[in-house]
Amino acid sequence: MHGYLGLVIPVRRVEEPCVLKVSWTDEAASSEAMALAAWNGQGAVRLLASQPALGALLLERLDHRRSLNDVEIVEAVEVASRLLRRLSIPVPSDFRSLRLVTQDLCHTLPQRWEQYGRPMPQRWVEQACELAVQLGTSCGNLLVNYDLHYADVLRGKREPWLVVDPKVVIGDPEFGIAQLLWCRLEDIEAKGGLDRHFRMLIEAATLDPVRARSWTLVRCVDYWLWALSVGLTHDPDRCETIVNWLI
Repeated sequence: MHGYLGLVIPVRRVEEPCVLKVSWTDEAASSEAMALAAWNGQGAVRLLASQPALGALLLERLDHRRSLNDVEIVEAVEVASRLLRRLSIPVPSDFRSLRLVTQDLCHTLPQRWEQYGRPMPQRWVEQACELAVQLGTSCGNLLVNYDLHYADVLRGKREPWLVVDPKVVIGDPEFGIAQLLWCRLEDIEAKGGLDRHFRMLIEAATLDPVRARSWTLVRCVDYWLWALSVGLTHDPDRCETIVNWLI
């Protein structure tokens, strides 16, 4: 089993089935270990041991063949939304803050927009920068998994569904919903559209709808440009659909 940035190997600790995950030794890997330790198996895969300096995590074994990608979209949105809320917990300030993230975005979004051929109206970039400033200066202090998507929620034994491979910051839980819209967007549109599923997500995760819409616009503009930078073809179109809906 492997992803873009790591290798996962089935192993056993005595008779206990586990997996060994080996990743690049960067900030993301270190933050993943700290986040999993903070959650302590509540809503997320349980961390059994770690050596962050080696990029190595020993984790409980889940069923990698069954994820929320395989579940009907309405149920998948509800399950993922509740997990997003459960994982949004207060923690020590050892993680990167959304305040710093938004400062970076304000500098880089206009530059990347120029670099990748002005792929969207300039006013969208300007609005994303303005919202990033406003939201960053007033954001919360909860641990947020901003990469919680359907393929990263696997079937478990202790709990029906558990989150794996988190990417985290300290801030607003509303920052963590955009990928639940652009992932499986076609399924969302076929089963009632963005309005319906956005409301479901907000209600299940008990989020502020205004703040959620604002963060989603910022995230979509940012991800749109990132997707172009790595040659993705479908995701920029999905981001455009969501931004048009938001605007």
